[in-house]
Amino acid sequence: MTISRFSQIFIFMAMVAFLVCGQQALAQVNHHLQMQVVSGPHADRAEARSEKKVLEQLASGFGVLPPLDGGGNDEWPCSSTFNNAADCSQIAPGGVVLGSPAYTQSLANCDNSGPTYVSCGQIFWFYEDDTNDNIDDLVVSVVVKQGKNYILDSGPMNHGANPYSPGTVILSSLDTSFGTVGQSGPSNGNCAGSTETCVNPVKGVATVTITTTVGTSTISSKFNMFLE
Repeated sequence: MTISRFSQIFIFMAMVAFLVCGQQALAQVNHHLQMQVVSGPHADRAEARSEKKVLEQLASGFGVLPPLDGGGNDEWPCSSTFNNAADCSQIAPGGVVLGSPAYTQSLANCDNSGPTYVSCGQIFWFYEDDTNDNIDDLVVSVVVKQGKNYILDSGPMNHGANPYSPGTVILSSLDTSFGTVGQSGPSNGNCAGSTETCVNPVKGVATVTITTTVGTSTISSKFNMFLE
């Protein structure tokens, strides 16, 4: 199940892990997506350019899971333009704080085969929005596969009308782990929100694919990580 709400520059999708009491207790996985503006000074120049009105994909990776601040929020990603003074006030203009990225990640930490949901790291990605489209919906999906097997599929996370102005650079992040969370069948565990059936991760390469769509413009970012 996906829940979204907008503030001026921040979108939260609360990911809450809990047990459903009954004869078979299962964890409910809600994908927690954060998005924040990390640019400002050049955002008003986009309309003067002759380039196509599209989304532009920038960097992406898998980094260290952030600790929580006193308000229960992730301490990163954080930028000089984000209005969380407790975490971001000391960052110089133009700067961004992220968890250290790495290709090799712990399989033991990221194997969420048990019935309690626990994140092991953070997928992050940047893109620039030059669409000048505040009518069509902003839709994001994150898929992680090992070969043909799904270990994460968020399904389409729809945030309603795109809130960003032309030239804006957006930093998005998803705290996550991989696997079934003790569930079986379609839409289980980390495949909640999709129609796929997740399996538990194994040692080896995992391919992460992030897709972002606004109107007729769709971009995709892909990178590999190794679970060991």
